[in-house]
Amino acid sequence: MAKFIATIKDVAREAGVSISTVSSVVNGNKPVSEELAARVRQAIEKLEFHPNHMARSLHAKRTRTLAYLTPDITNVAIIRTFKAVEAAAQSRGYAVFLLDTDGSVEMTREALEKIIGLRMDGAFLPLSWVFSLPEIRLSQLVERGIAMVGVSGSYDIPDVDCFLHDEDGGGQQIGDYLYRLGHRQVVFVGPTPSRSTERRLGGVRAAYQENEPGSESDLNLVPTANYSAAAAYDAVQAYLASRTRFTAMVAFNDAVATGALAALSDNGLLVPNDVSFISFGSGHRDFSRPTITSVTFDEERIAQLAANRLIDRIGGITTGAEPSDHVYLPLTLTIRQSTKRIV
Repeated sequence: MAKFIATIKDVAREAGVSISTVSSVVNGNKPVSEELAARVRQAIEKLEFHPNHMARSLHAKRTRTLAYLTPDITNVAIIRTFKAVEAAAQSRGYAVFLLDTDGSVEMTREALEKIIGLRMDGAFLPLSWVFSLPEIRLSQLVERGIAMVGVSGSYDIPDVDCFLHDEDGGGQQIGDYLYRLGHRQVVFVGPTPSRSTERRLGGVRAAYQENEPGSESDLNLVPTANYSAAAAYDAVQAYLASRTRFTAMVAFNDAVATGALAALSDNGLLVPNDVSFISFGSGHRDFSRPTITSVTFDEERIAQLAANRLIDRIGGITTGAEPSDHVYLPLTLTIRQSTKRIV
């Protein structure tokens, strides 16, 4: 037998009050005497009444829901950012739904259609190459009053608030540090083509040029087929087979670091005795041995900024007429056991 589902009318009848009084107690939008409010709460508890949030949302023309699009649901850094976004949004009364696009154009278009169909109030967009394509029509969200911010990635989107990490600056910190340690033969392991690889490696190159203009330092890219540990392992194995000399290695992220470190180990190379090693990301900071020198991202801070800006846009606190911001947050270089000075 189906369970009885109480309606607002049932609560009003049980409490001996009007439907509008029940609505005022539930929504807190009008003052109600404590005596009437107590009767309503008692009736709600007795009947196990649950407000129809969808009906309320349609009436208010807001669903208090947000979409978080991600091109890679397995990326630990992206999931950390999502969880921080979710916490910030929940503190302001919004629910966040994760939509995996797998980095494809078609799935991204389907995700945008879902956002529209579900009448979501806003969306967190990944700052990836997909959103530079003309077939990804963000104008359809604008036309329906759906707010947007960009978070996590390297491709800033025109006319959209974007919150990014200063990847060039992070690479420059690594380059400065390795230069001071005496390293002049450095390899960077990372996916290509990739805007993030370009920015991170570009920062390392810029540091060497600034420290020694026209220097003969060797900074080589070891390209990986994708962002996985397996691709990094294969790429480093192939590079080691070429017997090209290097004294320091920089990994694109935690997954790449995992594969690269495994390849070094399998070839009998010790960190840091044979190779100094640095990674972008914090996944190896605590439990790798030796502990890994790394440039770390403040996912929580960038998520809070993005979530609050998006919700402010939705609520009109920051109006759509105001210009969009492209905010770059600094990265932090933390020195650990995996790097050493060239003697």
